[in-house]
Amino acid sequence: MATDTPLVDIEGLWKAYRRHHDRPARLKDAFLARVLGHVHQVEATWAVQDFTMRADPGEVVGLVGPNGCGKTTVLAVVAGVLRPTRGAVRVRGRVCPMLQAGAGFHRDLTGLENIYLSGAILGMPRRQIDSKLDDIIAWAEAAKWVDTPVRTFSSGMLMRLGFSVAAHMEPDVLIVDEILSTGDEAFRARVRGRLRHEAECGRIVLFVSHYMAEVRAVCDRVIWMRDGGIVRTGPTDEVVDEYMAATGAPLEPGACEL
Repeated sequence: MATDTPLVDIEGLWKAYRRHHDRPARLKDAFLARVLGHVHQVEATWAVQDFTMRADPGEVVGLVGPNGCGKTTVLAVVAGVLRPTRGAVRVRGRVCPMLQAGAGFHRDLTGLENIYLSGAILGMPRRQIDSKLDDIIAWAEAAKWVDTPVRTFSSGMLMRLGFSVAAHMEPDVLIVDEILSTGDEAFRARVRGRLRHEAECGRIVLFVSHYMAEVRAVCDRVIWMRDGGIVRTGPTDEVVDEYMAATGAPLEPGACEL
Protein backbone atom coordinates (compact mmCIF):
# COMPACT_ATOMS: atom_id res chain seq x y z
CA MET A 1 0.00 0.00 0.00
CA ALA A 2 1.08 3.57 -0.57
CA THR A 3 2.32 5.58 2.38
CA ASP A 4 -0.21 8.36 1.80
CA THR A 5 -3.90 7.68 2.26
CA PRO A 6 -5.50 6.64 -1.06
CA LEU A 7 -7.78 9.25 -2.56
CA VAL A 8 -9.82 9.98 -5.67
CA ASP A 9 -10.92 13.62 -5.78
CA ILE A 10 -12.47 15.06 -8.95
CA GLU A 11 -13.73 18.62 -9.12
CA GLY A 12 -15.43 20.16 -12.16
CA LEU A 13 -14.11 17.63 -14.68
CA TRP A 14 -14.78 18.36 -18.33
CA LYS A 15 -13.49 16.10 -21.09
CA ALA A 16 -13.85 16.85 -24.79
CA TYR A 17 -13.08 14.73 -27.81
CA ARG A 18 -12.20 16.56 -31.01
CA ARG A 19 -13.93 15.60 -34.25
CA HIS A 20 -12.21 16.72 -37.45
CA HIS A 21 -14.32 17.48 -40.50
CA ASP A 22 -12.87 17.43 -44.03
CA ARG A 23 -9.39 16.53 -42.79
CA PRO A 24 -7.06 15.95 -45.79
CA ALA A 25 -6.41 12.26 -46.32
CA ARG A 26 -3.02 12.72 -48.01
CA LEU A 27 0.06 14.78 -47.22
CA LYS A 28 -0.19 16.43 -50.63
CA ASP A 29 -3.76 17.54 -49.94
CA ALA A 30 -2.77 18.88 -46.53
CA PHE A 31 0.05 20.90 -48.11
CA LEU A 32 -2.24 22.35 -50.77
CA ALA A 33 -4.88 23.19 -48.16
CA ARG A 34 -2.28 25.07 -46.12
CA VAL A 35 -0.98 26.95 -49.18
CA LEU A 36 -4.50 27.90 -50.24
CA GLY A 37 -5.50 28.86 -46.71
CA HIS A 38 -8.16 26.19 -46.33
CA VAL A 39 -8.76 25.19 -42.73
CA HIS A 40 -10.71 22.04 -41.87
CA GLN A 41 -13.31 22.35 -39.15
CA VAL A 42 -12.80 20.91 -35.69
CA GLU A 43 -15.80 20.19 -33.47
CA ALA A 44 -15.54 19.52 -29.73
CA THR A 45 -17.81 16.82 -28.35
CA TRP A 46 -18.12 16.91 -24.58
CA ALA A 47 -18.03 13.37 -23.16
CA VAL A 48 -17.98 14.57 -19.52
CA GLN A 49 -19.36 17.87 -18.25
CA ASP A 50 -18.78 19.41 -14.83
CA PHE A 51 -18.34 16.08 -13.05
CA THR A 52 -17.45 16.20 -9.33
CA MET A 53 -16.93 13.28 -6.95
CA ARG A 54 -14.70 12.09 -4.14
CA ALA A 55 -13.92 8.57 -2.96
CA ASP A 56 -12.10 7.67 0.24
CA PRO A 57 -10.51 4.42 1.46
CA GLY A 58 -12.98 1.61 2.07
CA GLU A 59 -15.60 2.89 -0.39
CA VAL A 60 -17.10 1.15 -3.40
CA VAL A 61 -18.58 3.85 -5.61
CA GLY A 62 -20.79 2.82 -8.52
CA LEU A 63 -21.31 4.71 -11.75
CA VAL A 64 -24.48 3.91 -13.68
CA GLY A 65 -26.01 5.29 -16.84
CA PRO A 66 -26.65 4.42 -20.50
CA ASN A 67 -23.90 3.70 -22.99
CA GLY A 68 -22.13 6.89 -24.02
CA CYS A 69 -23.00 8.83 -20.86
CA GLY A 70 -19.34 9.31 -19.85
CA LYS A 71 -18.77 6.58 -17.25
CA THR A 72 -15.79 4.96 -18.96
CA THR A 73 -14.28 8.34 -19.77
CA VAL A 74 -14.34 9.28 -16.08
CA LEU A 75 -12.64 6.00 -15.20
CA ALA A 76 -10.03 6.49 -17.93
CA VAL A 77 -9.18 9.93 -16.53
CA VAL A 78 -8.81 8.48 -13.02
CA ALA A 79 -6.57 5.74 -14.44
CA GLY A 80 -4.40 8.32 -16.19
CA VAL A 81 -5.26 6.95 -19.63
CA LEU A 82 -6.91 10.26 -20.60
CA ARG A 83 -6.10 13.82 -19.59
CA PRO A 84 -8.91 16.16 -18.51
CA THR A 85 -9.80 19.08 -20.74
CA ARG A 86 -10.73 21.18 -17.72
CA GLY A 87 -11.08 20.64 -14.00
CA ALA A 88 -9.00 19.27 -11.13
CA VAL A 89 -8.32 15.55 -10.71
CA ARG A 90 -6.33 14.25 -7.74
CA VAL A 91 -5.61 10.54 -7.50
CA ARG A 92 -3.36 9.31 -4.72
CA GLY A 93 -2.05 5.76 -4.61
CA ARG A 94 -1.43 2.95 -7.06
CA VAL A 95 -4.25 2.57 -9.59
CA CYS A 96 -5.15 -0.69 -11.30
CA PRO A 97 -7.74 -0.34 -14.07
CA MET A 98 -9.81 -3.21 -15.42
CA LEU A 99 -11.46 -1.46 -18.34
CA GLN A 100 -11.86 -4.61 -20.45
CA ALA A 101 -11.10 -8.31 -20.33
CA GLY A 102 -7.37 -8.93 -20.42
CA ALA A 103 -6.51 -5.24 -20.60
CA GLY A 104 -2.73 -4.88 -20.65
CA PHE A 105 -2.12 -8.52 -21.54
CA HIS A 106 0.21 -9.32 -24.45
CA ARG A 107 -1.59 -11.82 -26.66
CA ASP A 108 1.57 -13.72 -27.66
CA LEU A 109 2.72 -14.28 -24.08
CA THR A 110 1.39 -17.02 -21.83
CA GLY A 111 -0.94 -16.33 -18.94
CA LEU A 112 1.95 -16.86 -16.55
CA GLU A 113 4.19 -14.41 -18.40
CA ASN A 114 1.37 -11.87 -18.44
CA ILE A 115 0.99 -12.13 -14.67
CA TYR A 116 4.60 -11.03 -14.29
CA LEU A 117 4.22 -8.37 -16.99
CA SER A 118 1.15 -6.86 -15.29
CA GLY A 119 2.91 -6.84 -11.92
CA ALA A 120 5.96 -5.12 -13.40
CA ILE A 121 3.76 -2.46 -15.01
CA LEU A 122 2.25 -1.79 -11.58
CA GLY A 123 5.75 -1.38 -10.15
CA MET A 124 5.84 -4.59 -8.13
CA PRO A 125 9.18 -6.37 -7.62
CA ARG A 126 9.41 -9.93 -8.90
CA ARG A 127 9.68 -11.40 -5.40
CA GLN A 128 6.34 -9.82 -4.47
CA ILE A 129 4.71 -11.30 -7.58
CA ASP A 130 6.29 -14.66 -6.73
CA SER A 131 4.65 -14.57 -3.31
CA LYS A 132 1.19 -14.04 -4.83
CA LEU A 133 1.52 -16.27 -7.88
CA ASP A 134 -0.13 -19.41 -6.48
CA ASP A 135 -3.07 -17.39 -5.12
CA ILE A 136 -3.57 -15.60 -8.46
CA ILE A 137 -3.64 -18.85 -10.41
CA ALA A 138 -5.85 -20.61 -7.85
CA TRP A 139 -8.43 -17.81 -7.70
CA ALA A 140 -8.67 -17.76 -11.50
CA GLU A 141 -8.83 -21.57 -11.59
CA ALA A 142 -6.16 -21.28 -14.26
CA ALA A 143 -3.71 -24.06 -13.39
CA LYS A 144 -4.56 -26.10 -16.51
CA TRP A 145 -4.15 -23.26 -19.02
CA VAL A 146 -1.93 -20.58 -17.47
CA ASP A 147 1.07 -21.80 -19.52
CA THR A 148 -0.68 -21.31 -22.87
CA PRO A 149 -0.64 -18.08 -24.95
CA VAL A 150 -3.29 -15.53 -24.07
CA ARG A 151 -4.44 -15.39 -27.71
CA THR A 152 -5.99 -18.83 -27.19
CA PHE A 153 -8.06 -17.74 -24.15
CA SER A 154 -11.81 -17.33 -24.21
CA SER A 155 -13.29 -14.06 -22.95
CA GLY A 156 -14.21 -15.81 -19.70
CA MET A 157 -10.66 -17.06 -19.17
CA LEU A 158 -9.29 -13.58 -19.87
CA MET A 159 -11.76 -12.08 -17.42
CA ARG A 160 -10.94 -14.52 -14.63
CA LEU A 161 -7.18 -14.18 -14.93
CA GLY A 162 -7.27 -10.42 -15.49
CA PHE A 163 -9.41 -9.82 -12.43
CA SER A 164 -7.37 -12.18 -10.29
CA VAL A 165 -4.15 -10.38 -11.23
CA ALA A 166 -5.69 -6.97 -10.55
CA ALA A 167 -7.13 -7.93 -7.15
CA HIS A 168 -4.06 -9.74 -5.87
CA MET A 169 -1.71 -6.89 -6.80
CA GLU A 170 -3.28 -4.93 -3.91
CA PRO A 171 -3.81 -1.60 -5.70
CA ASP A 172 -4.90 1.44 -3.70
CA VAL A 173 -7.58 2.21 -6.31
CA LEU A 174 -9.23 -0.63 -8.25
CA ILE A 175 -11.23 0.39 -11.31
CA VAL A 176 -13.73 -2.20 -12.57
CA ASP A 177 -15.71 -1.52 -15.75
CA GLU A 178 -18.34 -4.04 -16.87
CA ILE A 179 -16.38 -7.17 -15.98
CA LEU A 180 -19.50 -8.89 -14.63
CA SER A 181 -21.23 -8.92 -18.01
CA THR A 182 -19.58 -12.27 -18.77
CA GLY A 183 -19.14 -15.41 -16.72
CA ASP A 184 -21.58 -17.54 -14.79
CA GLU A 185 -23.26 -16.64 -11.50
CA ALA A 186 -20.64 -18.50 -9.46
CA PHE A 187 -17.88 -16.35 -10.95
CA ARG A 188 -19.86 -13.14 -10.52
CA ALA A 189 -20.53 -14.00 -6.87
CA ARG A 190 -16.81 -14.53 -6.28
CA VAL A 191 -16.02 -11.18 -7.89
CA ARG A 192 -18.61 -9.41 -5.74
CA GLY A 193 -17.13 -10.95 -2.63
CA ARG A 194 -13.62 -9.99 -3.67
CA LEU A 195 -14.60 -6.37 -4.33
CA ARG A 196 -16.16 -6.08 -0.88
CA HIS A 197 -12.99 -7.63 0.57
CA GLU A 198 -10.86 -5.02 -1.22
CA ALA A 199 -12.96 -2.23 0.30
CA GLU A 200 -12.71 -3.79 3.77
CA CYS A 201 -8.92 -3.71 3.34
CA GLY A 202 -9.09 0.07 2.92
CA ARG A 203 -8.94 0.27 -0.84
CA ILE A 204 -11.08 2.39 -3.14
CA VAL A 205 -13.17 0.58 -5.74
CA LEU A 206 -14.82 2.38 -8.65
CA PHE A 207 -17.39 0.09 -10.21
CA VAL A 208 -19.42 0.29 -13.43
CA SER A 209 -22.18 -2.13 -14.41
CA HIS A 210 -25.40 -2.07 -16.39
CA TYR A 211 -26.87 -4.70 -14.06
CA MET A 212 -28.46 -3.24 -10.99
CA ALA A 213 -28.35 -6.40 -8.88
CA GLU A 214 -24.55 -6.23 -9.09
CA VAL A 215 -24.55 -2.55 -8.19
CA ARG A 216 -26.79 -3.17 -5.18
CA ALA A 217 -24.61 -6.04 -3.96
CA VAL A 218 -21.30 -4.20 -4.24
CA CYS A 219 -21.65 -0.42 -3.96
CA ASP A 220 -21.87 1.85 -0.93
CA ARG A 221 -23.16 4.74 -3.00
CA VAL A 222 -23.98 5.39 -6.65
CA ILE A 223 -23.57 8.20 -9.17
CA TRP A 224 -26.15 8.25 -11.97
CA MET A 225 -24.78 9.83 -15.15
CA ARG A 226 -26.48 11.09 -18.31
CA ASP A 227 -25.03 13.07 -21.24
CA GLY A 228 -21.70 13.46 -19.46
CA GLY A 229 -23.10 14.96 -16.26
CA ILE A 230 -24.48 13.81 -12.93
CA VAL A 231 -28.23 13.29 -12.59
CA ARG A 232 -28.22 12.02 -9.02
CA THR A 233 -25.77 10.83 -6.40
CA GLY A 234 -26.59 9.17 -3.13
CA PRO A 235 -27.12 5.87 -1.24
CA THR A 236 -27.15 2.83 -3.50
CA ASP A 237 -30.73 1.64 -3.02
CA GLU A 238 -32.23 5.12 -3.46
CA VAL A 239 -30.34 5.93 -6.65
CA VAL A 240 -30.79 2.46 -8.15
CA ASP A 241 -34.55 2.53 -7.51
CA GLU A 242 -34.87 5.92 -9.23
CA TYR A 243 -32.61 4.89 -12.09
CA MET A 244 -34.51 1.65 -12.76
CA ALA A 245 -37.85 3.43 -12.61
CA ALA A 246 -36.67 6.06 -15.07
CA THR A 247 -34.77 3.86 -17.54
CA GLY A 248 -35.94 0.26 -17.16
CA ALA A 249 -32.35 -0.85 -16.58
CA PRO A 250 -31.99 -4.66 -16.25
CA LEU A 251 -31.61 -6.16 -12.82
CA GLU A 252 -29.12 -8.84 -13.88
CA PRO A 253 -27.61 -10.44 -17.00
CA GLY A 254 -30.32 -12.15 -19.04
CA ALA A 255 -33.15 -10.37 -17.22
CA CYS A 256 -35.91 -8.70 -19.17
CA GLU A 257 -36.01 -4.95 -18.94
CA LEU A 258 -38.70 -3.49 -16.73
